[in-house]
Amino acid sequence: MLENKEFLRQKFRRERRQTSCAEKREIDEAVVQRVLNSPEYQRSNTVFLYVATAEEIDTRAILQHALQNGKCVCVPRCGAHQQMTAHRINSLDELRETGSFGILEPAKETPLVRPDEIDFIVTPALACDQTGVRLGYGGGYYDRYLAQTTAHAAVLCAEKRLIDALPCDNYDQRCDLIFTERRVLRIYEK
Repeated sequence: MLENKEFLRQKFRRERRQTSCAEKREIDEAVVQRVLNSPEYQRSNTVFLYVATAEEIDTRAILQHALQNGKCVCVPRCGAHQQMTAHRINSLDELRETGSFGILEPAKETPLVRPDEIDFIVTPALACDQTGVRLGYGGGYYDRYLAQTTAHAAVLCAEKRLIDALPCDNYDQRCDLIFTERRVLRIYEK
């Protein structure tokens, strides 16, 4: 199963890199609008969002919107033993420290937010399937984190990387919302 996942990671990374800048921008903007218009996001008080790399669906507009609308905004810090923690930020300017994967992270001193305080989580993915299984990068950070919370877990995925089925292990956590540029899939109601 692990070999199959690694093959798929390479395949979807390659496909993602081949997306033109114009197409990526269109996908990003449409996905962001779907998130911002969703009742799950609108009702949330505390949101936990990844800070996108250049190839991922860009979350900066969501982060900015949440900050401007008075939501408690948390972003991840990856630590020892493949553990991830949520840290509250008040501005995107606080994202200066580069994490272990070249991802912008807040400083260690920023306030920690517990998993049970979060209403809405946005996760990254290379691909996703129709049941909410996401293909991450292989570290298991989000799977371990999602196991600790009852928050709505959303995955952002380009429509062409939303497939029928992905390999799924016992530790894989499903997301209950999938946002693509064309639609929102609600896997189950919380």
